[in-house]
Amino acid sequence: MYPTFRGPIRTLMKKIWLLTLIFLLTTKATADIVSIDLTVPELNVDPYHKPYVAVWLESPNRKGLETIAVWYEKDDWLKDLRQWWRKIGRNKTSAYDAVTGATRKPGIYTIRWNSKNNPTIAAGDYWLCFEASREAGGRDFFRQKIQLGQSEAQTFQIDGDIELGQINISIQP
Repeated sequence: MYPTFRGPIRTLMKKIWLLTLIFLLTTKATADIVSIDLTVPELNVDPYHKPYVAVWLESPNRKGLETIAVWYEKDDWLKDLRQWWRKIGRNKTSAYDAVTGATRKPGIYTIRWNSKNNPTIAAGDYWLCFEASREAGGRDFFRQKIQLGQSEAQTFQIDGDIELGQINISIQP
């Protein structure tokens, strides 16, 4: 049998239930799915070395918060991703183990990141950063201001330079 509450306890239980329901209906989850289509362009150079690439999230004051992806072959050369290395790489070597991969040949690659995987990322403004460096090649660095926790989808496009081609960003609430 279910317990029955009477008098002031019943009134209190109704108020608690109502407040809980209101809280659940008005609380907005801040989880966003960020989808990035990143192009590694084909370059007509000899010798060609695949670029090292880092993608990460920064706060509005440019503090490195989370590495989203790092593509590399040898640890010794990670410091050539200078911006990422200074912000996150040298201090959090174990923190990016789950998002690393080998360097990629020319092509379009999709990277997906779910903001709910990091509970310290709240709704607000951020910088999504991209850096590429290639042995005997150049270096590219791009930033895109994004907003997490919005109710509408967002899309951005960055026209690459040399080491990175076009970057398309889609954010779904």
